[in-house]
This record gives sequence, C-alpha cells and structure tokens, in this order.
Amino acid sequence: MLAVGLGAALQGLAFPAFADEPPDERGARGLLADLRRIVRAEESSGWFVDSTSYQAMYPQLLQSVCRASEGARALAVERSAAASRQAGDARALYRASHGWSAAAKEAAHRDRAANALALAVHAAPAECPFWITPARGFDGRQSDLRRFTGNFESGGLLQVRRTQGTWTYGGGGVLRVLLGYGLAPRASLLVGGEFAGGAMLRPRVQPSSFVVNYFPAMPVILRLWDDSMHYDLELAPVSLFQADDGRFSYGGRLGFSFGVSALKGRYVIPWAGAAFAVEHYVASGGRPEAQFFRGGLRVGVIWDGR
Repeated sequence: MLAVGLGAALQGLAFPAFADEPPDERGARGLLADLRRIVRAEESSGWFVDSTSYQAMYPQLLQSVCRASEGARALAVERSAAASRQAGDARALYRASHGWSAAAKEAAHRDRAANALALAVHAAPAECPFWITPARGFDGRQSDLRRFTGNFESGGLLQVRRTQGTWTYGGGGVLRVLLGYGLAPRASLLVGGEFAGGAMLRPRVQPSSFVVNYFPAMPVILRLWDDSMHYDLELAPVSLFQADDGRFSYGGRLGFSFGVSALKGRYVIPWAGAAFAVEHYVASGGRPEAQFFRGGLRVGVIWDGR
C-alpha cells in the first residue's frame, strides 16, 4: 500500500545505506530524465491534489527506479533535492508574483519531482519485483538513448500537385516502418521504408476523373525531443508510379512533422501529431517535372523491448 507523506517530509525519508555502491553518474542522468518526463506528463494533465498525483506517478516512476542501480538512485535523489532547494519555495514565489510566474512554476515542478523520487526510492527495496535486476548505467525507459527501436506510423494525406503550371489535388494514406536509434538524450535518428498512395483529379479532363498514384520512399529523419513533444526533420529519396502506368518517376522530399507522446506502457510509446512535406520530381518515367505538397495527421507507436 502506498502511503503518501507530503512536502519536505518526503525528502526527509530514511533511505537504505548505499555505502557499498559507488555513484553511478550515467544511471543518475537516465533516472532524472525519466523523472522529468513523468512529472511533466502528470502536470500537463492538471495537477490539483498532491497525494492523487503522487499516487498516479508512482507505478511509472517505480519501473525506472527499480531498474537503476543504488548508486544511481542515491545520486539522483541528492541532485533532485538540491535542484528543488535552488529553485526556491513555490508557495512564496506564487504569492510574491500574485500568480504562476515562470519561477513559481519551475519551483513547483522541482519540488514535485524531488518528492516523487524520494518516495519511489524509499519504497524500492520492498516494492521492486524480484525479477527486475538493477543495472549500472541505466539510460531510462522513457527515451531511446543508446537503444534501437521499431517505429510504426500511419496517417491520412491531403496532397496538391503542380505540373507545368497546372494544379490538382487529392487525398490518400501512408504507412511507414522505421528503425530508430537514440543518439543523445533529446535526439534520435530514424531510417526505413514508406509506402503511400492516393487518388488525384486529372487536370484538364472533363468530366472529372481520377488517377491513382503510389509513392515509395526511404526517409531519413532527425527526431528532436522536448519532454512529451517531438519534432522531426526529414529528407527522403522518393519515387512515383501510377495504377495505369508502372513507369517510375524520381525525386526528393523535405519534410517536417511534430507529435505528442504518451508515457511508455509495457513496450510501446504511442503518439499522435501532424506531418508536412514538399517533394520535387524531375522529368522521368515519361512524366514532366512536378512538385507535390503534402500534409495530414499522423499516428504512430515506438516499440522498445526494454
């Protein structure tokens, strides 16, 4: 049973001795990164009653704490408490500014993070499952740092085409399968394959008729993380063929997308967002030079077996 004591009492809990465990710098960074993400997610849903929010975060946070070494836990608790003290008293800052100033918000976040971590680390010896083995150098569960992930994405597309001064439009869908790797705490690289398709109006045809286009591509993506948000910068070689004309046209893509992610469940992190891209096709495959402008909603999951 989780018993929640609030405020400074949480940071004053008695912890098990860590004398035999040297500090684990890398593991502390991973644990603190997870702590920030988990607390920010709870704050974004509307923090009102402290005890309710601590209870809600406890299972997620314990999954990270249980995997971190004792050296990482001790160092993370120390640094989180120090950051809270440095940020100041949230209540006093709120009263001084007559509202939620940036300083008051940061102080409240630091206090909540320090309290939540103190609670989880104090409970870990009794609460952590026996089949979970703590490891030094824990990089966190809520990111892909130094790990490979599988990324599966899909969504709808609105597309506009310009060819020889003529504009036409249509819609379709896209499916992408990507392999990702965490280069840094807030940056990932993704590469893989994509297949999109859709119908577009044929220009200068009366009555209106449609042509079905297919677009294989091999995107390369730099993904930048900001807590639950991510921003993708994308380059890709692309090609085009049609249902009634199998010859290929070739081009390139410049794209941008963004998404908001949920916290990691058992093995996956779901997310949803939007994507935009510009593609240029050179004259090839019996087709003239063309430009495509695409945009649409995007959903995906990040699979991580850890």
